[in-house]
Amino acid sequence: MSFTNTLGTICSGFARMAGHAIASPFSRPARIKFLEASREHFHVYLRTPHLARIAAHELIDSSEEIVLQQYIRGRWQVTMVELTVIASLVRKRSPESIFEIGTFDGRTTLNLWLNRPEASMHTIDLPAGSPGAPDGKTPGMLIQDKVKDGKIEQIFGNTLEFDFSPWFGAQDYVFVDAGHGYQNAISDSRTALRLVEGREGVVVWHDYAVMPGVTQAVEEIMSEVVSEVDFVWVEDTSLAIMIPKTGHPIKLSNGLSGLKSAKVEVASGV
Repeated sequence: MSFTNTLGTICSGFARMAGHAIASPFSRPARIKFLEASREHFHVYLRTPHLARIAAHELIDSSEEIVLQQYIRGRWQVTMVELTVIASLVRKRSPESIFEIGTFDGRTTLNLWLNRPEASMHTIDLPAGSPGAPDGKTPGMLIQDKVKDGKIEQIFGNTLEFDFSPWFGAQDYVFVDAGHGYQNAISDSRTALRLVEGREGVVVWHDYAVMPGVTQAVEEIMSEVVSEVDFVWVEDTSLAIMIPKTGHPIKLSNGLSGLKSAKVEVASGV
């Protein structure tokens, strides 16, 4: 790369960061964009990530066909590269059961289902209009036809209080992309581990190395897994993944606490 191109890249990076920084005190999306721009252009992190890095091509088979829809990225959504990794990993592992913590508009939900329609699939998020729910989006708006057909079960509830116990030890693939603060992230991470306990289940986190609370939670949760697993950070993404060694179902420390119960609503296809 020439000096001119390098200088142009640096200036472009500063311009992006400055724009997001000006708006960041007033807008959550702008704060996230600022953190992403800092990472992309200057590898600056509010909390230094420590997971081992892995290239996407080492994790998935790029020659294997996958199906993607709604691939134009919007606010708070995974990137195209991240969506490809998430979908490819589902296709590669062929899970019988998938649980998504954090539905948002259903874009990732849809692509998980498209690449493993045979799987039992559940997704949970806060009801529209409730405190903490993203503005301007109906939870699961992109999957309502699948919900009505009974292909995806959509659950409404606060993940800090919801009783996940009926699904403990019954999931093969869990995607975590809900609250980004530490309290939510550590709670959702512990839930994810309980969901795959006793199985060779995979857990994928979004916003690792971007959101400090998520980064801290993922790195702390590692100590609660006592079976043989790999915790990795996919390069050029904000995805962290826990992958069990073949023949080693997920085993957790005795200190992993249970979760409280809460009344929730389940979307019905009737």
